[in-house]
Amino acid sequence: MTPNRNLVRIVAAFYVVLFLFSSFVLLFEFVIPHGGYYVEDPVITTTTTTITSNTDTTISGDQTGETTTSASPLSYPGEVPSVLATGDLLDIYENGNALISLYHIRAHNSDVYVADVVVTSPYEILAGLAYNIFGGTNYVQAVSTMAENHDAIFAINSDYASHYETGLVIRNGQILRSTISYRTFVALMDDGTVSILPESSTTAQSMLDQGAWQLWSFGPALIVDNVSVADVNDGLDRDRVNNPRSAFGYVGPNHFMFVCVDGRTTESHGVDIEELAEIMGLLNCSQAYNFDGGGSATMYFNGEIVNHPSEGTERLVGDCVYIRA
Repeated sequence: MTPNRNLVRIVAAFYVVLFLFSSFVLLFEFVIPHGGYYVEDPVITTTTTTITSNTDTTISGDQTGETTTSASPLSYPGEVPSVLATGDLLDIYENGNALISLYHIRAHNSDVYVADVVVTSPYEILAGLAYNIFGGTNYVQAVSTMAENHDAIFAINSDYASHYETGLVIRNGQILRSTISYRTFVALMDDGTVSILPESSTTAQSMLDQGAWQLWSFGPALIVDNVSVADVNDGLDRDRVNNPRSAFGYVGPNHFMFVCVDGRTTESHGVDIEELAEIMGLLNCSQAYNFDGGGSATMYFNGEIVNHPSEGTERLVGDCVYIRA
């Protein structure tokens, strides 16, 4: 065998090894799930009793989400926002602990899907993780898959917490990450109220001690104490352009609005961050917060995706918010 042929084979072998190594690195970085830790689902127990007083619901103080619910039907608090009353009511679901009304409205040349949610207890608002893993890489699932795995009647994408390496994360009453970021968070408290605060103003443990049941970190905040704080000039390019959006809003104790806005099509343009805040204001939200959007914006209800994800199919994401059937 000539020296030149040996050299050719050595060079060819080098490039084969380089290709295999590079392929593995890319697969490991972007495809192969690894790392993280398993997070148990919370134990939610519900008992039905007859309560003769005017109080329909008693919420326990522990973090298992135990509730005691009267046999009387869950009633809608106040009046339906006029923007929904003039929209299309697509579906209604009630199981004694949750009343969910699904609407379609048009705003800013866009299709907007609204889940008007009333619950007996904030423990009915649950968080799901892809494969029940937090903190790893490439652990992603469709919102519909996470919903079906948790026997959910409703689900929506949330903050894609695993996309970031920092930021406070509390899920189902458990601290999953305590590293403070520059972002503002939204917290669902165990009394059914909602708080929006800069992460730099507190700690995960402090929020847990105050009763945080869920804490999401994405943003920006849209409405704080009935005042729109959304600003297309906030320094984030994604906030000033029309995009599909998902959002969470607080109307009153145990009364919430979950919103998905379709976008990036001729039929539905999507909205900027100020327009999203305007929509949440029309829904009577005193607090409102932007979840992950773009191709991630997905709403699931009663066995199907009700909006139209911009990529034509569901994007795989790291987490969701859901309500069990």
